[in-house]
Amino acid sequence: MVFDKYSAAAVGGLITCLSFASNALANGQVWVEGSYEYLALPDVRFVNNYFSMAVADLVVRDEFRNDDGDFDGFRIDGGIANIPIMGGAYQAGMRGFFAWHDDRSDLRCTNTPATPGTLCLANPLIDDTALIQAVGQFLGNAQLFTTDRDVNHWGVAVDVAQAPMGLKVGPAFRRIAQDLTITGRETSFNVVPDPYRLTYREELDTNYWGAFMGARGQIDLGGGWSLSGDGEAGLYWADTGYSGSYVVTNANFAGPLNPNVDQRLSLDSDELAFIGVVKGSLEKDFGLFRLAGFGRVEYISSAPDVAYNDQDVVAGLTTTQGPEDETRLGERYAYTASAGARLTVPMGSGQ
Repeated sequence: MVFDKYSAAAVGGLITCLSFASNALANGQVWVEGSYEYLALPDVRFVNNYFSMAVADLVVRDEFRNDDGDFDGFRIDGGIANIPIMGGAYQAGMRGFFAWHDDRSDLRCTNTPATPGTLCLANPLIDDTALIQAVGQFLGNAQLFTTDRDVNHWGVAVDVAQAPMGLKVGPAFRRIAQDLTITGRETSFNVVPDPYRLTYREELDTNYWGAFMGARGQIDLGGGWSLSGDGEAGLYWADTGYSGSYVVTNANFAGPLNPNVDQRLSLDSDELAFIGVVKGSLEKDFGLFRLAGFGRVEYISSAPDVAYNDQDVVAGLTTTQGPEDETRLGERYAYTASAGARLTVPMGSGQ
């Protein structure tokens, strides 16, 4: 589980918000939600899949998927709402959420450099010299890659809305923090046992700074039941930082043909992102508190996508022909879908 200083601050802020609401507010509401969230992020394609017509003629056919980017896990939201301001014409609120996800997957790849065949390469982050361009080519016939990917997704927002229902606006911040570890080893070898080890580690963090506007509405169904809808649309500046390390140890074959490698790479990018949220709730008022079930969908137009170094055409083991793309940052969309329950407690006699 990713738990950096930013994540700790998010949890602390959420607890402080709830504590402040329950102890200091004379009006308004305090609420908390628990839900199960599905989070879809760009997948991880770290190992190249080469089609081999001959050992000295390798052409990129596809990339293996080390991780499909699909996560599910628990999410908690909480905040204060409907605080009267400006003589009661408007209402203010603040809220936060925190979700945590993790995944582990295995990829097995078998070298068959015959006609037709497959060759598996986990290329270095950068091609420093011709000697290490093909260092990711395992010497064995079969390889195993184990991928661990941990994600924290959290955010905070403040809003001002027309009372009791209507348009709302406010600033917001959210963060997607990802930790990735890929380990590779041979599972078969014809000469000596398992000399090859690969360890790749990655930190990929995106901060979204921006503001939103939205609308909310409610329909009274009678008997204390109500149906409500809530929608938001916002523009955010997505600031992404990448840090990767690639380490290969090749105990029995260290040398010019298959050298040991230790590389570090840092990248950053900035993108304009759109985030849209749609939420529907069915709620029952019990007087002292209210209970609701809800569903929510979020769309994020820009999520970081790491394109790892590959080789378009390789002749032999140490000479590269044609264009090369070193590791770089791109972007694709992401989305979440969640469902859960909400508890709302009115504060003060004015509710």
